[in-house]
Amino acid sequence: MVARLKAAESEMLYIHRHCKGDASETGLVQFAQAIYDLDEHRAKYPTHKYLNADKEVECLIPFSSDIKFNCFIRDMKDDGLSIFLKGAPERVLKRCSKILVNG
Repeated sequence: MVARLKAAESEMLYIHRHCKGDASETGLVQFAQAIYDLDEHRAKYPTHKYLNADKEVECLIPFSSDIKFNCFIRDMKDDGLSIFLKGAPERVLKRCSKILVNG
């Protein structure tokens, strides 16, 4: 039954599919999905993991209302590791030391 529901949902327009997260997360996911397949992209560039005392640890900071941002590191293969940060502008800008303009 679950497989049939997932298959049916995959046939729907991306803006009508179930999306996990708050309103800003849902908006970003629906916007990005129109550009490229997010599941494929996430599989190609997984969240970086490392071993700590024989335990695999995923490199991410989940969103919380206390810190007002979330962050994760993706393994971009040949391009190395990249950090992605999303959240309240004042929290994000405080953590930035450079800005990319016109490429």
